[in-house]
Amino acid sequence: MVFEKLQDMGHENVVFCHDRETGLRAIIAVHDTTLGSALGGTRRWFYENDQAALTDVLRLSQAMTWKAAAADLPMGGAKSVIMRSSRDEQPTEALARAMGRMVDRLNGLYIAAEDVGVNTQFIDWMAQETSHVMGGETVSRGGDPAPYTARGVVNGIKAGLQAAGKPGSLEGVRIAIQGLGALGYNVLKIAKAEGADVVAAEMNTDRLQKAAGEFKIETVRLDEILTVECDVLCPCALGAVINSDNISSLRCKVLSSGANNVLANGAADAKALRERGVIYCPDFVVNGGGLIRLAGLYVGWSEDKINSQIRNIEPVTLAILNDTDKHGDAHTAAIAYAEERIRAGKGAKKSGNLQTA
Repeated sequence: MVFEKLQDMGHENVVFCHDRETGLRAIIAVHDTTLGSALGGTRRWFYENDQAALTDVLRLSQAMTWKAAAADLPMGGAKSVIMRSSRDEQPTEALARAMGRMVDRLNGLYIAAEDVGVNTQFIDWMAQETSHVMGGETVSRGGDPAPYTARGVVNGIKAGLQAAGKPGSLEGVRIAIQGLGALGYNVLKIAKAEGADVVAAEMNTDRLQKAAGEFKIETVRLDEILTVECDVLCPCALGAVINSDNISSLRCKVLSSGANNVLANGAADAKALRERGVIYCPDFVVNGGGLIRLAGLYVGWSEDKINSQIRNIEPVTLAILNDTDKHGDAHTAAIAYAEERIRAGKGAKKSGNLQTA
């Protein structure tokens, strides 16, 4: 059953990790290395069972391949998850270093980075055991990718607005943000600076009230944010929040997500959004800014090159949206865009012209 799923999704390697001393239980999924070493975040999360963790890491790693290809990076896609023993389990240096050792055993096939439940300190702890990690501040490098991810999400919003026949400006645009963690906060900061009218929801009430005071924004309950009337809906928490049960209740014109795998059922939900009249900016395209930042540093790009690639998210997203008619929905169009670049990479690899990280 597991191998059938790996074959169906195209994974190259899936590694189940256990450290006796710390009790670490983790899964590393390397999806595709056609274009180079596979970069992807390490997520710490409480899963109800092992199957849920496996499903999550397989979906996330597949999306990372598409994300890297759509961003025209010389890297493949991967992801790892650390399974918390309880919802309130706190990160420790010992756990992080154990994960670092697991990553190091893959000898650079997988480059780890930050994800939900992991911060720059955790990355630096991992980096004491492996050089194959990005996103730390003292031992590793790259820092918090959230500001760069947020900039890409905003660029995606602008593309979505243009596809809806509106100016590519945030001035006076009403944006509903779900989640004000590092990513959502940075989207809020950029959006307000560019003149947007923002309404937000966040499960941490202290964080929500702090943002409300700082930016003078409207706030609503979490169970209200998805149905707020707005120009743009921007989920910035966990994935699969848009599904067949709530698509008919959305009151937005554009959906541009900072969260990975925001659609519970990919193409089916993308088609339903289109029928609803909602322009969906594929999440693995618009939220690629953080990946571009860390991958660019890893392969030696200049700051100008990195920033140029993040700016390019806007025209790439618009090109994909303009190609939606051909493919039936934006999700499928984005995958086609990414896979065309992977096919080109395979051809270059066969001819010996591909330069990998």
